[in-house]
Amino acid sequence: MIDTSNLLLHAKWLHGNIVLWATNHKKRVHVNDWKPLLFTWHQPSFYGTMLDIDEDQNIYLNAGEAFALFNRYPDFFLSENNWERDSWTFVKEANEVYSLMKKDQVTPDFESWKAGVWAWKTGGKRIESQWVNEALSTLPNVDAISMPSGFNRDRMRGIPRQVISALSHIDEDEWLIKIGWREDPKPFKLIFELTEPDEDAADKDVWHLDVFLQEKEDGIRVPYNGRSSLLPDEWKPYQEMLQSDIELVSKLISWLKLTNRKEVRSEISEKEAWDFLTLKSDLLKQIGISVLLPEWWQTVQELQPKVKAKIKTKSQVAGGAPSFLGLNAIMQFDWRLSTGDEELSEEEFRKLVDGSRRLVRRNGQWYRVDPEWMKQVRHLIKNVDRTGIQLKDVLEQHLLNMETNPAEDDLESEGPMLDMEWDEPLNSWMDQLSEIKTLPVEPKAEDLNGSLREYQKTGSSWMYFLRRFGLGGCLADDMGLGKTVQTIDYFLKVKEKGEQEGTFLLVCPTSVIGNWQKELENFAPSLTVGLHYGANRKKGEEFQEWYKKYDIVITSYTTCQLDFSEMSGTFWEAIVLDEAQNIKNSYTKQSRSIRKLNGRHKIALTGTPVENRLLELWAIFDFLNPGYLGSEPSFQKKFVAPVEKENDSLRLQQLKQLVQPFLLRRTKMDPSVQLNLPEKQEIKEYCPLSKEQASLYERLVQDTFEQLEKVTGMQRRGLLLAMLGKLKQICDHPALYTKNDKMGKLEDQSTKFAKTIELIDAILDKNEKCLIFTQFIFMGELIKKYVEKKFGKPVLFLHGSLSKQKRDEMIESFQNGEHAIFILSLKAGGTGLNLTEANHVIHYDRWWNPAVENQATDRAHRIGQKKFVTVHKMITLGTLEEKIDMMLESKKELSEKVIQSENWITELSTDELKDLFTLRKEWVES
Repeated sequence: MIDTSNLLLHAKWLHGNIVLWATNHKKRVHVNDWKPLLFTWHQPSFYGTMLDIDEDQNIYLNAGEAFALFNRYPDFFLSENNWERDSWTFVKEANEVYSLMKKDQVTPDFESWKAGVWAWKTGGKRIESQWVNEALSTLPNVDAISMPSGFNRDRMRGIPRQVISALSHIDEDEWLIKIGWREDPKPFKLIFELTEPDEDAADKDVWHLDVFLQEKEDGIRVPYNGRSSLLPDEWKPYQEMLQSDIELVSKLISWLKLTNRKEVRSEISEKEAWDFLTLKSDLLKQIGISVLLPEWWQTVQELQPKVKAKIKTKSQVAGGAPSFLGLNAIMQFDWRLSTGDEELSEEEFRKLVDGSRRLVRRNGQWYRVDPEWMKQVRHLIKNVDRTGIQLKDVLEQHLLNMETNPAEDDLESEGPMLDMEWDEPLNSWMDQLSEIKTLPVEPKAEDLNGSLREYQKTGSSWMYFLRRFGLGGCLADDMGLGKTVQTIDYFLKVKEKGEQEGTFLLVCPTSVIGNWQKELENFAPSLTVGLHYGANRKKGEEFQEWYKKYDIVITSYTTCQLDFSEMSGTFWEAIVLDEAQNIKNSYTKQSRSIRKLNGRHKIALTGTPVENRLLELWAIFDFLNPGYLGSEPSFQKKFVAPVEKENDSLRLQQLKQLVQPFLLRRTKMDPSVQLNLPEKQEIKEYCPLSKEQASLYERLVQDTFEQLEKVTGMQRRGLLLAMLGKLKQICDHPALYTKNDKMGKLEDQSTKFAKTIELIDAILDKNEKCLIFTQFIFMGELIKKYVEKKFGKPVLFLHGSLSKQKRDEMIESFQNGEHAIFILSLKAGGTGLNLTEANHVIHYDRWWNPAVENQATDRAHRIGQKKFVTVHKMITLGTLEEKIDMMLESKKELSEKVIQSENWITELSTDELKDLFTLRKEWVES
C-alpha cells in the first residue's frame, strides 16, 4: 500500500500535453498506485480508465482534460503538500481562471483571432499562459462554464484565413456578435437561398441565388435586393448593419459582385453554384448567416458514386457450398460502377466523369460528379486490385449491412466506399452462417457412446460446419447444457469422415482435467487420449514423438504456458479451450501464449464469454479468428470506448452482429433446448447475529472508521477492503475471525452456522445431498470437522491446494453416492464440475457477484439432474450482507453488468460507508 503522506505529484507542459507522474522518496511510483487517487471524478478519462500512459508510467492529458482535472480532483485525498512546487502552479492557474469564468470575466481575444490564433483574455488583457489558452479552447463538455449559449467554439477554431481576412475590418463588438458571444440586436436574420434551373427554362445552366430577410419572432420572410427603400420602417434603423453583412458576404464570395445600384446579383452559373454548394455556403454559416440549399442536395451528397465488386465463388464443396478456407481467403470479383439507383458500365461512368460539369441532372435526378472523388475511386480500384478482397471484408458488409473500405482498419473511413455483391452459393452460405436454423444438422457420430439432444446435434454440426471453412467458433451454451459431449461428438465426426490428419489439443483448467478424461472414456472409448500434465510429462523431442500416438492430448492452461515451445511447435488438428475465459486478460503471458498456438481449427467453450469487459471477448476472438475484430487498439477505439464509456447502443449492436456467426449461445430457457430440467428454487436464509458476533462487528467498524479519518487514498482503500473481509468472517463465525475453533459450542456463537447445521440435518434425514460453497478454507474445515463429528459421516472438502488426483477422486466418490455432503471453495469448485447427485446448494457466504454464484449453483442444476434443486443463500440480518443483498436485488441489471467485485464499495463516501456497515441492533440475538 502506498504512503500518500510522502506521495509527490509532478506536472509539466510538453508538446501540447500536460504530463503527470508521481514519486515517493524521489523514486518513481507505478501509475496504478496513484492514478485512482487523482482521477476519482475525472469524467473525460472515464474516471481514470481511458488514459494515455507511456512505458515510464507518465500520464498524458490534453490541456482541456488537465484543466477539468485540476478543478475537480479529490482534494480530500490529496492537498497542495502532495504537489511539487512548480507543478502546483498548474493547479493554481486552472483554479483562478475557472473562478473568473464563473463570473463571466473571460472572453475570446479579438486581436489574437485576427492574427490567426485562438486565444482568451480577462480584464482586457490576453491570457499569456499557453496551456490555459489551449485548455479553454479544448475544454471537454463536463464542467459547465459560463459561455453564451449561442457561442460555437468549435466553429470558430481553425476558421479559414479568408474568413479571418473578411472579418478583420469590423470592430470587436461586431465580431463578438458574429461568433455568437453576444446576441445579434437585429430583429431579422439574413438568408441566402440557392435554387436550381427550371427544367423547362431556355437556359438550363442559370442558377439563382436570392436574398431574404426573415423576422426572428413571427418568421415572416421578405425579399431583399440591397436597397433600403424595400425595408419595413421598423427595420430601417438596422440598414447599416445589414449592408455591412452584405459587403462581408461579397468579400467571402468573390464572384458575387454587387451591381452599380448596390443590388445583389441573383443569376449565377453552374460552376458558381457548385462553389456555393460545396464551399461558400459553409463559410456563410461560420459567420452566422443562414443558408437554404435545394432539398435534393443532401441526398446528392449521400449518393456518392459507388464502386461495386461482384464476388464470384467456386462451388467445389458438396452441396453447392463455396470453396475457400479462412477469413483471410482472397475472393474473386468483377468491377461494377454506379451512381444513385442507376448502375453504369465502367465506360459509361468514365464518360460522365470526363465531362467538365459537376452537377448533372439525369432522368429527373440530380447527381454530383466530383473529379477529385473520381480520382480517389480510381485509386481505390487500383489498391483493391493489388491487395484483393478477403472473406472477412465480404462478411463484415453482409453482417452490418453497410459499405466497406478494405483499405481502412475502421468501420468509418473517408474516401470511396466499396459496395460488394455476391453470387447465390455465397449468399446461401452466409445465410447458414448467420442463421443457425438454416444449418444442415448431421446425426451424431457413429462411435458416440450415448445419445444427443437435438440442440446438441446442432451444436456439434455447427462446429463441424465452421471447420470446413477454416473458421473458429465459440460454443457459449449455458452452464449444464452439455458443451463437453457436443465437443466429443465433433472430435468423432472429424475422425469418422477421414479428415483427422493430426492430434486434437484440449486445454482446460486443472480442476476439470479428470472430468474430461472420464467423459471421453464414457462417450468416446474409440478415441485415444494422452495427458500432458504433471512432473513426468514429456519434453522436447520426446514430446514430439509422444503426442502423435494419441487422437487427443489434454493439458492445463498453466502447463500449456510453461511448455510453450512444445505446444507452439506442433500444428494441431484442432485446438479446443474449455472455460475459455481463462484467456480473457489479453495482456497476460498465459493469454498471449495460448493465442499463438497453431491449429487447423479452433474452438472456445465458455458459459461466460464476457464477464466484465468487452476486451475479454476480443481476446477469445483473437484466438479463434485472428484479425477478425481488428487489432486490440482498433477494437478499443471502435467498440470498447463507445460502448463502455458512452453506452453507444449502435456500436454494441454492430459488435453483436459481427460475432454472432461465430458464437453459439443457448440458455436453459430457450425453446429450442427443451431441456425439461427440474425446477430450481432460491431461498434466502436470514440469520441474526449472536451477541459475540455483534460485539466483534461493532468494535471492528468503530476502530476502522477512527483510522479512516486519519488516512487517505490507497491507505483508505486498503483499510476498507480489509474491514470488508473481516466483517464477512465475523458474519460467518467468530472462530473464523479469531482463528480459534476451540472456543466452546460452535452453534451457540453463530446463528448462521447453527442454521446451516439444521439444513444439513434435514437434508440427511431425507437421504438427499448438498453442496456447500464458502470463500474461506478455514470455514470449510470448520464445517467439515463439526459435521463429521455430529453426524458421524465423512465430508468431502475440495479446495485449490489439493492435487488433481485427489480432486478427481472426490468428484467420483460424490457422484457414485458414497458421500452426502460436499464442501467446495468457491474459486476452486465454482466452474466446470458436474455434481448432479446434489439437489441442495448452500452458499454459506455471499460472493456478491450474481454471475459467480449462478455458475456455482449450476454445478448441480445441469443436464443429468433429475431432482428439484433448492438453493439456500445464507444472509446475516442487520449487517452489510443484508444491505448489499438488497442493493443487488433492487439493481439487478447493474449488478450483472457493473458490480463484478467488492472494489466498488471502496468508492463510496464516508457517510454511505457508515450507512452500509453500521449494525442494526434489532437483529442481534437477545
